[in-house]
Amino acid sequence: PRGTRESKVAEGTRVAMADVAALEAEIDRLHAYCERHGLNSRGVSDIVGREFALPVDAEHKATVLQVTTAAQPHMRAFHLAWLGFFSTFFSTFAPAPLMPYIKPALGISKREAAVAGMASVGSTIFFRLIMGLVADTIGARRGMAACLLVTTLPILGMMYVQDATGFIVCRGLIGISLASFVACQAWVSVMFSKPIVGLANATAGGWGNLGGGITNLAMPFVFLAVRDSFAPGDDDAAWRLCFWLPALLHFGTGLATLTGRDLPDGNVDELELSGAKQKSRSDVVLKVGFSNLNGWLLCVLYGMSFGVELTVTNEAATYFFEYHGLSVKLAGALASCFGLMNLFARSLGGIASDWLGKRFGMPGRIWSLWISQALEGVFCCLLGLTTSGMALEEIPASNTAGRCVLLLSVFSIFVQMAEGGTYAIVPQVSRSALGVVSGIVGAGGNLGSVVTTAAFFASSDARTDDSFIKMGLAIVASSCLCALLYWPDEGGALLGPRALGRFNPQLVLPPEGYGGADVIDLSGFAKGAPATARSTVLSTVKLSESVSTASEYESSADAENGDGSKESAAAPAATQPSKLCSAELRSVLSSDAVEQALKGLALSPAELRHEDALDALRLESPGLSTDELRRRAMSAGGATDRSALELV
Repeated sequence: PRGTRESKVAEGTRVAMADVAALEAEIDRLHAYCERHGLNSRGVSDIVGREFALPVDAEHKATVLQVTTAAQPHMRAFHLAWLGFFSTFFSTFAPAPLMPYIKPALGISKREAAVAGMASVGSTIFFRLIMGLVADTIGARRGMAACLLVTTLPILGMMYVQDATGFIVCRGLIGISLASFVACQAWVSVMFSKPIVGLANATAGGWGNLGGGITNLAMPFVFLAVRDSFAPGDDDAAWRLCFWLPALLHFGTGLATLTGRDLPDGNVDELELSGAKQKSRSDVVLKVGFSNLNGWLLCVLYGMSFGVELTVTNEAATYFFEYHGLSVKLAGALASCFGLMNLFARSLGGIASDWLGKRFGMPGRIWSLWISQALEGVFCCLLGLTTSGMALEEIPASNTAGRCVLLLSVFSIFVQMAEGGTYAIVPQVSRSALGVVSGIVGAGGNLGSVVTTAAFFASSDARTDDSFIKMGLAIVASSCLCALLYWPDEGGALLGPRALGRFNPQLVLPPEGYGGADVIDLSGFAKGAPATARSTVLSTVKLSESVSTASEYESSADAENGDGSKESAAAPAATQPSKLCSAELRSVLSSDAVEQALKGLALSPAELRHEDALDALRLESPGLSTDELRRRAMSAGGATDRSALELV
């Protein structure tokens, strides 16, 4: 009887649905395991069919950080970002450990040395703001490359300076390269997903900052090697020749940066030309970025973490040389401990921020930053208190150098953690103006160095240890600004969501529909993408959402005509290509469900055949755009099938 047959079909369909659901759950668990271990087990590819090396989210941002590979695009961008910033940090602070040789050669006073230090970190403030705009409009990759290559020239110019003025000018011009930090953080931010962007940003920034420690450690030994090999007995020639090393580092890294990719799916100009990415508007990103109050608060906070790091990097080697009576080599080696903490400490700040962010949302991230920065100030004070009560001539005999190195290292750990915590929050401030906000906060770091140097270290009669105490107190006081950070939907450290009513720290909102610099319209580009890329879009259609019509389809297949005969429900006019709908999937899904999935892709079966033909022709003629291929096909007679297209 027909009723019995229909009930059996319905029961069979329910059993099949349960089996398929269980299989889906097992496969999802297997994928989750593989993705946690850095495997792109789903075979997701970008919009032109290049398979990603790492697992990615719906926006093609990496969900894991795998530092042992440099595969395109995510990890290539990560390694080039930190290496580029490392190069600029190395070159900017290369003169610091050589000052015992440079000062007498050029007749530089303590005041002039302080001015040179301020020039090296202050000159980049404006250029960090510019770099933020560059990152939002043409991409951080090209901004990084330009920064590295252009500033190679003043590094070479350092070899020819003859007086304090020339030295100050060269240090200022080299310092412009520190704008690469903004490119570094903006580039990494668009490559990694929200749950791990704090760790990724912190690690890239920390390894870049490592350049400050490495240069303090390496340059004295480079000087000795150059003097022994190329300028025996000539200290003046030896320190000048040392600058070949940072110059080569800049040039080589700048060229390597060009091999990266702006975004996971391609470079900015290519994506804008294809229509997959909205063209960025400089007027919008500037208004939105400069009108966000959270960005300006983070600017001040970063000035008291990264700015403090720059100041201490300029002062540490001289402090151990002059106060503790150590040799140039040993003073540089001990001072390098401060920068070497970047190897892991900044990442700790990102990890702590991500961990607390997962559990408590934005308030957790803010508290992570607040605690780190407050402890930074405490240990800065303790460092200064170690020798502040002693006469200068008593310090070398007090054997306090070891204690100072320990306190300097702990102080550095909290400095780096505060930096990592800050840039774990920056990507959450304004996606529409990520680069500009990164530039504002980064500029605050350098401005903080200028302010702390001028306020605490520039005076000729100021003791360095007393200056550490004063700077530490200022750091603790500034950390309280964390209480003012606020997101309407998530709240702040002391306020809950919507606690301030309709107040929004984003004073100027972006135009409706305006996306960020990293927003890619994957669905809109599906028509022009190869079949391998389109299949990844179809794979997101959940089976459980489509099988609901299977029972209706099976019942209608046995419907009787008026004359008692049976007529099977026909499938759609064109059977779907196996690459988009496998035989196993079609055996479970009804034709209506398949059509619904294809409709979601905005592609009819005829369009699919047409696009498949274009894909094949595109491989044979990569120089032609899709529009040009279609135009030539139509001019050849309006043909849309593959055989006709192959004649074009």
